[in-house]
Amino acid sequence: MSDLMSLLSIGAASLAAQNSGVAVASNNVANANTVGYSRERVDLEAMIGAPNLGGVRSNDPQRYADELLGNRIRLAAGSLAMAKSSASALADLQDAVSSNGATVDEQLATLFSDLGQVSASPTDSSLRDQAVTAQRELVAGIRRRAAAIDDQRQQANERIIDNSNGASQLAKQLASFNLQIQKNGADPMLKDQRDQIATQLSQLVGGSAHTDANGQMRFILDGGAVVVDGVAASKIETATDPTTGNAIVQVVDGATRRDVTQQIAGGAIGADVSARDKSIAGAAAGLDQLAYDISTKLNAVHAGNAGLDGVNGRNMFVQPTQVAGAAASMAVDPALDADPSKLAAAAPGAGPGDNTGALALYNLASQGVAAGGKTLGNAAIDLATSVGTQASNANSDAKGDQIISDHLAGLRDSLSGVDVQEELTNLSKFQNASSAMTKLISTIDAMLGDFISKV
Repeated sequence: MSDLMSLLSIGAASLAAQNSGVAVASNNVANANTVGYSRERVDLEAMIGAPNLGGVRSNDPQRYADELLGNRIRLAAGSLAMAKSSASALADLQDAVSSNGATVDEQLATLFSDLGQVSASPTDSSLRDQAVTAQRELVAGIRRRAAAIDDQRQQANERIIDNSNGASQLAKQLASFNLQIQKNGADPMLKDQRDQIATQLSQLVGGSAHTDANGQMRFILDGGAVVVDGVAASKIETATDPTTGNAIVQVVDGATRRDVTQQIAGGAIGADVSARDKSIAGAAAGLDQLAYDISTKLNAVHAGNAGLDGVNGRNMFVQPTQVAGAAASMAVDPALDADPSKLAAAAPGAGPGDNTGALALYNLASQGVAAGGKTLGNAAIDLATSVGTQASNANSDAKGDQIISDHLAGLRDSLSGVDVQEELTNLSKFQNASSAMTKLISTIDAMLGDFISKV
């Protein structure tokens, strides 16, 4: 009787174990196309055999995952997100600098060409009007670009603010998953979801995530600021820099605020900070320098010569007071704008038919009067080329990071991905074992019934 009961116990435990295998295999097949899902395996453990009891029992399902690979995937995700965001921001910046009508170097070439025509016929009012019109168009083109570049700066700030809010929410979710895992044990599904949250956070701020010996995940920014420590999460907030008006990123832990703007070296936020503070700021500074050089160099020559009325000392452009902001404030001198006859084409005292001043203005086109000893035209070309080169490099970086990310995804799939055919084989194996145990239990039950009826 006791032996039959022992066999019945073995059968019941084995049936439960095989059914666990059926459940795990079924769950794997069901999640074959679920993003971030790690396939699971049932852990069957043989019990001590005869003369004691024997049998089998199933432990908690285990996931096929590698912590080192997971960390590498998150790092790659942060790098790829930064490269893609940088490529997008720099492409927009390139449009801001190179689009918006004729390019600055083309507008400069038109102005100098028109000044050359004035030198050929200094008293022709229509040619003077044409030259001043070219001057107005050059000013309008530079100011449009200055506004477009500043718009790119503002858009970068808006993205930094939005993504910081998103990162703060993800940090809170990550800490919440740590708490759930702490309460519910090593639930494979919770760990999968936690890994996805950590990857999404990396895509915004870069950084790294590591699982401690106690199973809790910590998330740290590149500069060392701890965003998530177990069940505790710091906030990621933004504030306005009073000097620049730009958004700065802060990690807030209670009453402590830490500026981490320059420490975010990855993710979409890192890309926008870098684009805003380097590429966009560089393009703005370059355009300001160009506008300053155009205004001051042409003014110097223009003021030394005279208009049709014989008066000299007038500026061609409003004289800038400093390099910073020169592009946005650039303007044609109001007196010349109102009366093109004041265009200083003649040398002082030489009379209205003289072309000395117009020739001197025209000759500036070929002189290295811009910063760095460049011609004004070449300085304009170099500004556009520099932004274009940065955009091209960002695209190349994005392609390279995509290759790395795809390779790591392939490694993860080979380890954690679901092979449907393999799982169907496992399902059949566990079902057959379950059927055998069911038959065993039925047989033992019949034997017990027969034994009881005969007692």
